[in-house]
Amino acid sequence: MKKITILTIKGTTLLVLALLFVSGCLTVNIRESYMRLKYGVPAGVFLADIPMERKLEEEVLFVVESLNRDFMTRPRNAYLDPLSGEILPEQYGEIIDVRATVDLIMNSKPQTMHQPVLVTLDPEITGDILRNISHRRGSYATGFGNGGRGENIRLAAQSLHNYLLAPGEVFSFNGATGPREPERGYKLAPIIVGGTVIPGYGGGVCQVSTTLYNAVLNAELQVVERFPHSRPVGYVPRGKDATVSNYLDFKFRNNTDGFILIKSSSYGYHLVVEIWD
Repeated sequence: MKKITILTIKGTTLLVLALLFVSGCLTVNIRESYMRLKYGVPAGVFLADIPMERKLEEEVLFVVESLNRDFMTRPRNAYLDPLSGEILPEQYGEIIDVRATVDLIMNSKPQTMHQPVLVTLDPEITGDILRNISHRRGSYATGFGNGGRGENIRLAAQSLHNYLLAPGEVFSFNGATGPREPERGYKLAPIIVGGTVIPGYGGGVCQVSTTLYNAVLNAELQVVERFPHSRPVGYVPRGKDATVSNYLDFKFRNNTDGFILIKSSSYGYHLVVEIWD
């Protein structure tokens, strides 16, 4: 009899615990249902075909942020085709105004359908900016020979052509032309290292940086960083050169109020660099 009593007590305890658990779950469900009914999205509301009925604000926020990853389109600047010089127009972007869209859904009337609130993203550079660049501010020209050195000069000059700088932007020659490596088409040609002439990939590129340097001086732009060769060069007067290497760069700032454009050409054996505004 004692064992039966103990088992009965245990069974009763388990039943009570089960009833309390069910009661707690029911309380939670009732509370959640109440919160969704009072504070959730009204019945029959859709956002871009997604049912939003009874969702709480944090759940709506999650849906809108997820949608934003699909809706977002980045703007694209207008630019000059490096070969034809044609102005390729800008493209505008779009992004969801997350806060405005969440507020729209939370304050919606029942049985309504909505699209996200979109914001247009403007490009920084438009075709009008490029079309308004029509004045040659400064230029410089040098002559060069053939062979690997000439090929390196033409390759670096091509990297500079139609390079656009915003007001206040600092131009880096190494950044614009990239590393002088055989994989990028650069050839072995004479370079000056510590006062000695040795073969190196990209030999001759210093003539491009030097020609640009003199065009920058003629355009009265601000030189930020410039280093002379360790020995005189023959294509510019003494003191008018600007060497570059893996650790030496030529930099200048667009200290004007508008955009400027670098134009670089190598017709025959003449290198011409122009600064336009």
